[in-house]
Amino acid sequence: MSMSFLSGPVVPAALFVLAMLIAIPGVVSFLRNRKADEDVSRRLTRRNPDAIDQPQRGGSLIGRAVMGLADNAAPTEGEEVNAVRGKLNLAGFTQKNAVSRYFAARFICVVIPQIALFFSLPYFAGLPKYAPVGASILLVLIGLAAPGMFLDAQIKKRRQAASLGFPDMMDLMVACVEAGLSLDASVQRVGEELELRHPIISGHMRTLSLELRAGRARKTAWRAFADRLALEEAGSLATMLRQAEEMGTSLGQTLRVFSADMRQRRILYAEEKAMALPAKLTLPLIFFVFPVLLGVLTLPAVVMLGRTLPSTG
Repeated sequence: MSMSFLSGPVVPAALFVLAMLIAIPGVVSFLRNRKADEDVSRRLTRRNPDAIDQPQRGGSLIGRAVMGLADNAAPTEGEEVNAVRGKLNLAGFTQKNAVSRYFAARFICVVIPQIALFFSLPYFAGLPKYAPVGASILLVLIGLAAPGMFLDAQIKKRRQAASLGFPDMMDLMVACVEAGLSLDASVQRVGEELELRHPIISGHMRTLSLELRAGRARKTAWRAFADRLALEEAGSLATMLRQAEEMGTSLGQTLRVFSADMRQRRILYAEEKAMALPAKLTLPLIFFVFPVLLGVLTLPAVVMLGRTLPSTG
């Protein structure tokens, strides 16, 4: 009787109730923040009566409620939040509410499949007893891992695009500095020139230019630029510029040497990929090409042998 009790719809129903209980703190926080926003809006309306007839923008009531729930239900402090914010920045999601949207996406990826599984329990009638429980656990694991995997894919994609455009950025930097522009003006100019070809680097260059114009120290701004790009080449560039500034060496010559080194590293990286290609093709050749080639070579002999043996027998 206990086995039939576990194999029935009780366990998925319990998981569904547990997911709803987990959502209660987020709903309470959302309602509390909504009430506070309404109080603030009411006070502002009393001071500015003309704002009564102004409609709220940002979509329908349901859309605003969902987005508000996503913004208010996620944590805002802690080491985990800081780590998530760093990954989101590397993935290109730099909005203020990106962290809350990420936790909301994780919550949705866990809860929605459980609800779908709950309504699809009649289709598990002919399957083993623990199939609903196993499917529920599998869906939970997939829902927890899917947002992180998506972020990792985005980070890898952006890093490859930035690494591809970094030598072009260095060539433009050398051209601007040797043409007589200062380093800060060169950063702004290069950011404008790379806007269409390499938009990721262009965005980081514009941020760097704004930081330099705001008065941030040059070595600190370049180090932050390297951290945002998360490239080894950017870190080397920030270190080189700091050393050039401290030692008083020629900036144009230093950038030219570094740019040539970047081009050489790209050539070496391409050669490394080309030399690793035969080793990577060994298994496909063995499992796919060699059997076909063997069949093509031996099939005529097999056919001739099949025709000869019956006639001799």
